[in-house]
Amino acid sequence: MDHASFCPPDVPCRLSWWNIPVPLRVVFFAIMGIALAVMIWGIVRRVQLWRRGQAEFGLDRPLERLNRTIKYGIAQTKVMRQRYPGVFHFGIFWGMVLLFIGTVLGTTDTDIFELIFKSKLLYGNFYVVYKVVLDLAALGVLIGLGMAAWRRYVVRPARLNIDWRFNFTLPLLGFIILTGLFIGALRLAVLNPAWGPAQVAAYPLSFLFRGGNEQGLRLAHQIVWTIHFAAVGVFFSVLPFTNLFHIFSSPANIFVAPFRNKGALWPVKDLEEAEQLGAARLTDFPQPRLVNFDACTECGRCQDVCPAYAAQEPLNPKCVILDLRNFMTEVSPELRALPPAQRLAAGDGGTQPAAGASSNGDGGEKSNGRRMVGDVIKHETLWACTTCFHCVYECPVLIEHVDAIVDMRRYLTLMEGDLPFSLGTTLTNIERSGNPWKQPKRKRAAWTEALDFEVPIMADTGEADVLWWVGCAGSYDPRNQKVSRAMATILHEAGVNYAILGEEETCNGDQARRAGNEYLFQQLAGQNIETLNQYKFKTIVTQCPHCYNVLLNEYPQLGGKYNVVHHTEFIRQMLADGSIRLRREAGGGSLTYHDPCYLGRYNDMYDAGREVATAGGKSLVEMARSRDMAMCCGGGGARVWMEDEGKVRINYNRMNQILETGQEEVAVACPFCMIMLEDARGAMDVEQVQIRDIAEIVADNLIMRPREQAET
Repeated sequence: MDHASFCPPDVPCRLSWWNIPVPLRVVFFAIMGIALAVMIWGIVRRVQLWRRGQAEFGLDRPLERLNRTIKYGIAQTKVMRQRYPGVFHFGIFWGMVLLFIGTVLGTTDTDIFELIFKSKLLYGNFYVVYKVVLDLAALGVLIGLGMAAWRRYVVRPARLNIDWRFNFTLPLLGFIILTGLFIGALRLAVLNPAWGPAQVAAYPLSFLFRGGNEQGLRLAHQIVWTIHFAAVGVFFSVLPFTNLFHIFSSPANIFVAPFRNKGALWPVKDLEEAEQLGAARLTDFPQPRLVNFDACTECGRCQDVCPAYAAQEPLNPKCVILDLRNFMTEVSPELRALPPAQRLAAGDGGTQPAAGASSNGDGGEKSNGRRMVGDVIKHETLWACTTCFHCVYECPVLIEHVDAIVDMRRYLTLMEGDLPFSLGTTLTNIERSGNPWKQPKRKRAAWTEALDFEVPIMADTGEADVLWWVGCAGSYDPRNQKVSRAMATILHEAGVNYAILGEEETCNGDQARRAGNEYLFQQLAGQNIETLNQYKFKTIVTQCPHCYNVLLNEYPQLGGKYNVVHHTEFIRQMLADGSIRLRREAGGGSLTYHDPCYLGRYNDMYDAGREVATAGGKSLVEMARSRDMAMCCGGGGARVWMEDEGKVRINYNRMNQILETGQEEVAVACPFCMIMLEDARGAMDVEQVQIRDIAEIVADNLIMRPREQAET
């Protein structure tokens, strides 16, 4: 077929197979066929590994999954949170997307429109636009690759690794784009069409070859064309075996990620029947978690924001994911050899091995005698995590580092009994006394004795509009008891119909769950749910973000669904509706605000605390790391009960950030943050810094009602 017959003279039109003889076309199809076969084989083999995890891939709510994939995988909203890497990744990604679309259109033009419809798709003005867009896309890729190379090889931020894969793939992509432009330039140099300037990148290059011998130019075109498509074939062939695999795995990870409340850990179902708890093997993880490991783009954003890593603790969240990915590659023969029966039935979210599965702690998954937990991922690495969620929040492809770490903690705690001594003591205290302070239940409401009014007890009232969940810290920790008394004063002055559980309240289980003791968590949660269901109330108010998160997001997993409000929101509402009024603080002044992780990143609550803290007239001075970028105090994930192994304590780092603001008052909204920052204040000898809960700030500035009115 004479492809030129479809393109009249002087009409912009794509000349299919211009200057490419039939033998080279055969070579092209052979190269592409082999390359695509290798690529598909590599992808299928990787998917086989994913399917060795527990539970099936989530494919429910497909439209929501597609929308999420478009938002994070295509629009790349999280990638663009950081300007420089966002810009060059945007250029590379969308440039390659447009070039791929262009290739598809070119194939369609040749193999469908010409062969079937005897016409052209890429014809006239549409073809001109087509060439403009493709050349701009090629320039976008080249600029993006240049920016990436500059950052990786010149700037060299600590979070980025440089290994053979990047040294190979970055030049490969650049070579493909450049040879593609030179193909166009050589064609333009021979044909010199009127529409040639539309190829905004290839056209200037064509002047390098103008005036050359036509036969030589045609030969050069064939050589460059062959080399170009050989490189494309290499690109497709290596995609499943290099860092380029994230082109496939990252969107796949976003699509199959489970739907759940952001603040909730992956639940463990059928706890009593499970033969093994937690993850000691790759096959103990849910299938989406295995996709997590392959989805990592190695951008290192998680590393940059990790408070444990900043404190030189033995934890790097990026390395945790990459080490697990590499381990999965090392033991892939053993994984593929497992029969389908090794996986649980669809929909089971637990970690119990199926019938016939090994439960010896490694499940046959060993590489050079190394086990996943203990060798690949060190125990001290797992216990260094504060579960601050910053790694998960920052990850552009929705990797769930915290869930993976807690899964492995569950194995250490429940199967091995291997956990830090101080943490073990704390969990024992919770189990026996219902609180980490090992205080008797009868003293849970002892903090109320210093008040000049009575705090209602739910057992006495039977019902109330508001059930105030005081929490263990608010009940037993001397510093946080002051916060409880301040909160009680606010509720009393506002005339709120409230009550506390008193002796009936017990630990919510958050610390136990984050420490990996799922048994204890579910025991405590079940007990609390049973207690709560005895009474009538509209709202639960808690002054602890950990209590807030677990009651709101995790108790529903066990049937406890309640309307839960944090005291920052509740106080803000009381200020808004006039239930309480504040006097303006003399002299105004300013303060800074520390965002609790379990209030901010876990539950997207940033404004209420700030509005309440400044309601008395003080201005707010933000820390360099604030709101969703705020650094953890170091107390989450049960770390408040463990010794800090870092060279620099996490809470000291946060205190230094407070000092950088020049403020001598810090507003907080979490009892654990209060404990950790007060510890840093004393140890660092910065007594001038005053740390106050937002409830204390409000209570100190309340315009009190006449006593007889307040008591009514």
